[in-house]
Amino acid sequence: MGNLKLWKDPFWGETFNDVIDLFNETPIFIDRTFKKSNIVTNDEDYRIQVAVPGLTKDDVKIGISNSVITISHESEKTDEKSFYFTSSFRKQYSLPDDCDDENISSKLENGVLEIVVPRIKKKSNERFIEIK
Repeated sequence: MGNLKLWKDPFWGETFNDVIDLFNETPIFIDRTFKKSNIVTNDEDYRIQVAVPGLTKDDVKIGISNSVITISHESEKTDEKSFYFTSSFRKQYSLPDDCDDENISSKLENGVLEIVVPRIKKKSNERFIEIK
């Protein structure tokens, strides 16, 4: 059979088989926009912190419906070579019963989105009943 010459892609600079191996070994199809998050709780509020590097406050949407907060981003761009790029993510958090969903606030600083959900201080329903 002689020497087998592998096709070399001029754009990738890799052989076709190397590119196929890259797709098989690298989790290309896993959502790479997964945003790391953290939830901090104290007596006053819940704080949802989500890493959103490179995004501005205009790039991110926050909504609430039926005690579920949804954080989302969607972007579509075309560069000068007519390459089409999209990026998006969506995260949802169910809120506990003691949340004041009318006074939720948020800020985005240094690539971290922080949503502050105040807690309602419930009166204690505990009482003692006199035995007669």
